[in-house]
Amino acid sequence: MGGVTQQVNLYRVAPAATSTSRSTRLLLLAGIVSAVAVLGLAAVGELHLAQVRKQHDATAANLERQRADVARLRGSLVAPPLDPFLESELSALRAQLRVLNANLVAIDRERASASRHFSAFFASLARNHVPGLWFSNVGLSAGGSEVLLKGKTTQPALVPRLLQTLAGEQAFAGRTFRRVTFQREDDGDGAVVGFELRSANAAEDGDAG
Repeated sequence: MGGVTQQVNLYRVAPAATSTSRSTRLLLLAGIVSAVAVLGLAAVGELHLAQVRKQHDATAANLERQRADVARLRGSLVAPPLDPFLESELSALRAQLRVLNANLVAIDRERASASRHFSAFFASLARNHVPGLWFSNVGLSAGGSEVLLKGKTTQPALVPRLLQTLAGEQAFAGRTFRRVTFQREDDGDGAVVGFELRSANAAEDGDAG
């Protein structure tokens, strides 16, 4: 009988050792790629930063040049001499403006005061209506210091009664009526009396003592 011969291949590499070596190479390659990417990004960032700094420096230099130009321009400007005549005219116009403003304020105050006075005057007449007496003409003049009351009445005695009631009104306080005229009229329905009352002015009050 022939013998059985067993052959062993001593050059065959174990599968586990081959797989480990391949994983190590892949990890090493990935690390190299990552490092290259990081270095590339860093280089790009440094380049961008350098460009920004360059632009900043150029802008700062331009600003300094413009400031220097403005300073030179200000130094070259010469203020024109003031004309004394124009200064005098300007002072006079300012003084006139102050006077006009003061007059306007005074006029506005007088107008407001007169408006309140006239309103109080007519309101007093309306509150103190006397039956049998009516007005045909009511007037204020001399800034409200002179009063005219003109109308008709069926009884002349109603006129003094009207003056008594008006004496209690603030708008008629201190007023005196020195000119009083009566005139009998006939309007067709019966005899009526026309009356006219005029207040005394300041000169007449002074003469009356």
